[in-house]
Amino acid sequence: MHRFADSRTRAATWLRPALLVFLLAGFALRLHELTRQDIWWDEARNIDVALRPFLQIATAPELDIQPPFYYWLLHVWSMLAGAAMGQPPTQLAFFMRWMSVFAGMLGVALLMALGRRVGGVTVGALAVAIGALSPFWLAESQETRMYTLGFALLTAAAVLFLDQLARRDSAPDALFNRSSLLFVFLSAAALLTHYNAVFVLVAWYGWWGVWALLRVERWRQVGVVSTHGLLMTLLVLPVAPIALRQIPGYENPNIAIVTLSEYLRQNWQAYLGGYAYDSTMLGGFADAWLWGAAIIASVGILIGAMREEEREKGGKGKAAPIANLQSSNLSISFILTWLFGALALYYIAVLDRNAFNVRYASFVTPALYIMLAVGLTGFGRWWRPLPYLLAVGLAIGLAAAAYADLYDRRFDREHIAAVTEWLRANTAPGDAIFVDQKYPFGFYYQPYLIDDVQEPPASETPLARYLFVDINTIDQQLSAWARDARRIFWVQWFESDTDPRRSVHFLLDKYGRHSGEQWFQGYAIDWWELAPPTHFELAPDMQPSVHQFDQAVRTVEISLPPALRTGEPLAVALRWQRVPGGAVSRPLKARVALYNAAGDRVAQADERLLNDRHRAPDQWQMDDRPLGVHLLTAPEDLAPGRYSVRLLVYDADTLEPLTWIDAAGAPAGIEPELGTVVIDG
Repeated sequence: MHRFADSRTRAATWLRPALLVFLLAGFALRLHELTRQDIWWDEARNIDVALRPFLQIATAPELDIQPPFYYWLLHVWSMLAGAAMGQPPTQLAFFMRWMSVFAGMLGVALLMALGRRVGGVTVGALAVAIGALSPFWLAESQETRMYTLGFALLTAAAVLFLDQLARRDSAPDALFNRSSLLFVFLSAAALLTHYNAVFVLVAWYGWWGVWALLRVERWRQVGVVSTHGLLMTLLVLPVAPIALRQIPGYENPNIAIVTLSEYLRQNWQAYLGGYAYDSTMLGGFADAWLWGAAIIASVGILIGAMREEEREKGGKGKAAPIANLQSSNLSISFILTWLFGALALYYIAVLDRNAFNVRYASFVTPALYIMLAVGLTGFGRWWRPLPYLLAVGLAIGLAAAAYADLYDRRFDREHIAAVTEWLRANTAPGDAIFVDQKYPFGFYYQPYLIDDVQEPPASETPLARYLFVDINTIDQQLSAWARDARRIFWVQWFESDTDPRRSVHFLLDKYGRHSGEQWFQGYAIDWWELAPPTHFELAPDMQPSVHQFDQAVRTVEISLPPALRTGEPLAVALRWQRVPGGAVSRPLKARVALYNAAGDRVAQADERLLNDRHRAPDQWQMDDRPLGVHLLTAPEDLAPGRYSVRLLVYDADTLEPLTWIDAAGAPAGIEPELGTVVIDG
């Protein structure tokens, strides 16, 4: 008894200062360079929505796939911090990111409470160290996003879940207890912070249901589980109309589905190595460190599980009942279900919705860090100092990755401040600036208009506008906004899918002269010189023209100029549709090419076939009639004469051409002639 008390005293002696050091180190890391990175798209959207009147937040159209709880909290936080639109962006970033710092540190501290319940003091302390140094959690703590809040809420909910479960051994007849009620409220808050928390909650309730079925009074416990689930559902029910508006139709067809192995690899690399992970870190041994940590943790978990099983048998020849929470293995099984169950459920959603990003599944990271700590602690069965020596090795890699996240500019998100500074220095009155993303340009540049309802302010600085690209009306929009512009600057974000058919480039190349381009981290600027007044027209004089390719797609109309001057680009526009009753199951591209009388191809332009929702032909509706544009640049020394314009459709992946079907329904080759054009010198 005295030895046990002495052990507790020794643990308390080193635990408090160690925790203080870990928490202070984590806090210092999160405050360090807090405003070095520019505000980027997600942050700007979050700040803009949060600073609106409170009652307008829930219905804001910008919340395409986000519940409102985080934005409500951020709104209150901004009021307390005195943040407001129009403040210098660095000041605004500092105020608004503080909430993520606070939530991030709360999540780190809660790892201690969760770790103690899972595997004891050492597990809790090591989990705190991992969370404090985690480059992934560091990056999320330095951005105005909801992820650190989700981590903290789910970690606190997990602590309360294990507490309420332990109390059921002493009070099995109670439907609710204080911990279980708080668990329900925090779970609901997590779900209202980010919808992807549902994957964690489903895994939790699934584990709880199995636990209930293994109890002697199984049906009563199943009723307890169901009642708690019902109460949580009632708490989130008020936002159901918002969720039903956002979730059913959400998908991102521009994100490729990854294989299961690649999915797990990317998540593991990000959650341990962070967004700035580079295999050249640690003298080129970063990959060895990354996968060595996985192997060591797995071995340590097995060691601890076997020793725990031996301890539970206690020489009595049988293990303790699995439904008894006093079993450390049982609480570890809960954490493993959180980790792998939620990852599996999210991967199923990825296969259905094409919406994979490592941060979307990151609500498993508290469980991951707990299991890493459990694995390190398991080696203490062999030699007591070994877990701490292994933790030092892990910390070396975490510190290197955190350093890269803070200082390696290769991994900066984007440099919008440099973009706007360059524009102010290189534009003049009479120029027009268009931006392909609503955010965060206006935080760094004024005057900037997001919609055409606003009146352009009087300013000597050229007006910048957000240009939403609708290929069917883009020519009219440019004519209205840039008719008298001498130069047009087009600012594009590196993740933009605003104009995948390149209609803006098509029009500006057609009516202007491309004068240059400038690249920045996350952005590209192209600019053109024009001779105003300019009347932009995307597809003049469209004529019926049907050319079918297999039973997949066919043209409906064509815009083809009859004659050109030498050196003038050939602008071709085609309207497409799926073949009625046909089938297409692959992405397609179309090539428009120019041939001379000898049959030599002298120019071509290849573009993806996409509809107005930017989807490939296999996802087109039968009434879709999307436009596609091709701008061919012929050699400057091309001889005058009549040239043939032909069309080829091919598989975007394999490059295999589709067969052209003639008017009689018979195969007729692969490249029909669309018409001819006379080039006059």
